[in-house]
Amino acid sequence: MAMEIKDADTSYKYDVFLNFMEHDTYTFTGNLYYALRNKRIKTFFFPKEIQNHDDYQLQLSLSVPKTIQESRISIVVLSKNYASSTRCLDELVNILECMEMKSQLVWPIFYEVGLIEVRHQKGWFGEGLLVLEKIYPDRIHQWRVALSKVAFISGWNYGTDQFDYELIEKIVESTVQSLSCYDVFLSFCGEDTRYSFTGFLYQALRREGFKIFMDDEGLEGGNQISQTLLKAIEKSRLSIVVLSENYGYSTWCLDELVKIMECKKIKNQLVWPIFFKIEQSDVSNQTKSYGEAMRAHEDRFGKDCENVQKWRSALSEVALLKGDHIKENQYEYEFIKKIVERAIEPENNM
Repeated sequence: MAMEIKDADTSYKYDVFLNFMEHDTYTFTGNLYYALRNKRIKTFFFPKEIQNHDDYQLQLSLSVPKTIQESRISIVVLSKNYASSTRCLDELVNILECMEMKSQLVWPIFYEVGLIEVRHQKGWFGEGLLVLEKIYPDRIHQWRVALSKVAFISGWNYGTDQFDYELIEKIVESTVQSLSCYDVFLSFCGEDTRYSFTGFLYQALRREGFKIFMDDEGLEGGNQISQTLLKAIEKSRLSIVVLSENYGYSTWCLDELVKIMECKKIKNQLVWPIFFKIEQSDVSNQTKSYGEAMRAHEDRFGKDCENVQKWRSALSEVALLKGDHIKENQYEYEFIKKIVERAIEPENNM
């Protein structure tokens, strides 16, 4: 069932959009939502996301189509009363448009209904559409076409003799495989922190179930950052940048940082700088070891070199972000504990 998502220029806000008729499947879809969230999969769950807004219909009409466009996968839960809901049907039309235009994934779940009922609009689906046809004659055709199309997409069947949790486990597993992304990308200077702070941070995050990308093979000796690392940065939700004494000397680290800051701007990714036994001002103003490093790069590549200018800019930008400081006499394990706790917090959308 799992498919890897194709790269696109779209900035995704959510991993999964859940399309469902709440009266039929609220318990099932609610459990699915929390199972996805427990795997740190960013999921749009309609009642939860919109329940605090005063103007329900206005907020729906403005936010949901955009949210569908900003989601990587749409899961469509087709249940008995699905075809009685204009909201569900309008969302389905938008979902299939995004599938065709942006190669987004769509996974139908036939929840106590038959595939033929949906494809040919029989039974519950036929009755629901007959009622809507009298009220919305101008929209009925696109709804019928959308239902026929979604019934030809590979999905899951759920019957009354099945356990919810078994299907939910399969869906979550397929979602994790399809997203093929990392929770955290660690950018650091190996000679400074690989076998100390960053190594311990990596293990602490792994113990909490985070999927981490850490270049632990010592590949920093190359002159050009690999495509593997660039892709890993793009597919990460959070980049933790460990700025240590020799970070600025590594062209590899600096290229990573440029990419990280680009993804922050374009994809709204999270970036957390950690100033490891250095001052934040040394990074922003490029003084002390950072000043020496940049002068060395200028001597090697030239003051007008485009890469050097990008490195300087990225250092200045990351130093302006809210960060954390580790000082010489501070216990690292206490600091690591705080970082992990911060990463676990729900509001960080991990």
